[in-house]
Amino acid sequence: MKIHFLFLTCCLGFASSFRMSTANLRRSSPRLFATTAQSVQASLPSPLVDAEGNVIESAEAIASLVANQRVALYFGAGWCKDCTNLEFMLAQYRSALAGSDQPIQLIYVPCDQSPEDQFSQMQKLGLEVAVPMGETADALKQQYGVWPDVDIERFGGISREIAIEGGTETVVAVKGSEGEEVATERMEIVGKMEDTRDESGRRAGIPAFVVLDNTGGEFCFLNAERDSISVLADWPLDDPLNIW
Repeated sequence: MKIHFLFLTCCLGFASSFRMSTANLRRSSPRLFATTAQSVQASLPSPLVDAEGNVIESAEAIASLVANQRVALYFGAGWCKDCTNLEFMLAQYRSALAGSDQPIQLIYVPCDQSPEDQFSQMQKLGLEVAVPMGETADALKQQYGVWPDVDIERFGGISREIAIEGGTETVVAVKGSEGEEVATERMEIVGKMEDTRDESGRRAGIPAFVVLDNTGGEFCFLNAERDSISVLADWPLDDPLNIW
């Protein structure tokens, strides 16, 4: 546990901020705020829902959820053991950042088995906003190349099974979309594997984070399936392009 808190401490920084608050911006220039809110809404996935399943339609409501925050899509699921292992520390990480003037907002991209499971997971993790299951979530999975092994039959891709032998991480099997074993060569993993996509466009399973820049484009990719909670240290929180 001491190591975990040391990690959180190392990840935190304190950037000075001269940004006008959302409330002040609204009071000083309502028309400018409306334009900005509409721009923010257009830059994010749509539709968005809250933890109760309500659709968030107001541009101002959406803009207020991300104002002055660092925003990432979080691909996860309640049934995913790797997600569960990460999420305890993720909650502490988010809480610590909220108190350091570097808050992050996660937009949940569900890989759950039902909408009920999705909303239960959001409530458990304290996530305010998500995309609904179905077409919106599936489009984001394919756009960013992130889906769990259970979706390989639908979207294609390969599944790498990792073993640790004598302290060395090794790929021991690769399975294709039909579940057949297509390779059994043992390949030593030296350092971090490259974030490359296979022929189907898949680059990772879950959990994973796609950090968005403040125009809605991909800012960086954090492969938490491979690196677990330590991957969050690679999130450049102070980069202005990362601040909404």
